[in-house]
Amino acid sequence: MNRPLALTITPLVLLALVGCASSNARLSAKASDPAPVGQQEHTPSKVVVASPADESEYVLGDRYDHEALPTYEVPVQSLSIQEVRAELEAMYEHDRELVSASYSDPKDAEAIRTVKAIDMAHAERLKAIVDQHGWPTREMVGLKATQAAYMVIQHAGHDVEFQNDCLAMMVDLVRAGELPASYVALLTDRIRVFSDQPQVFGTQMSMARNDLGVMVPTPTVPIEDPKNLDERRALMGMAPHESFVQAIQVAYEASISEPNSAFASVPASSE
Repeated sequence: MNRPLALTITPLVLLALVGCASSNARLSAKASDPAPVGQQEHTPSKVVVASPADESEYVLGDRYDHEALPTYEVPVQSLSIQEVRAELEAMYEHDRELVSASYSDPKDAEAIRTVKAIDMAHAERLKAIVDQHGWPTREMVGLKATQAAYMVIQHAGHDVEFQNDCLAMMVDLVRAGELPASYVALLTDRIRVFSDQPQVFGTQMSMARNDLGVMVPTPTVPIEDPKNLDERRALMGMAPHESFVQAIQVAYEASISEPNSAFASVPASSE
């Protein structure tokens, strides 16, 4: 689904509210994120460089950086939980450092294809992990790794069926008190966006010009039943939508005045 967005604002400091950016609109910021608590670093299993087997189904064209695409030669069944954790953390760093820093030009077609191919490779590996272990929780793999898994599933719009399977797992984990309810809200809206349906919790926003030509936070897709939006958000432990919108506006203004700050975002298009 192609939808022209003037600017997507999803700084890492707002991750708990807005979710991650789409493949062609990633952050260039490098804000610090909390490291897993009480765990040591582990060496990830061997990674070889190759392109995803099914890349032709989602990546249009053949010009992209093959050397940036990871694939894994060790079956998930052979990995320890610590090695799974290390792979997930590597995905997190790959997305944050390679995609965010190197491919920040939203008009670079080759970079966009590369990012999409990376998303596909990560999603396929996460699918194997989920098949083997279920959804990777903080208790299982630590904070950073479970954040990585959530980042990957949000970027898996090419496989909505997998997203829905993971959403069902998350609902059960929320009920068991093992996952914040906001995870369910965010992924629900992501799936709605990829399916071109109205979002439920108003988490997917972009910056676009209003009738006066001013850049303001705008829903990426319409919000279903906006009258009861804040009630739904409250049930998920989320702030009122107006507070959320104000936070996005602050982030956008900070990205203009401080382009290298944690609020920095990709350049706005001319549309």
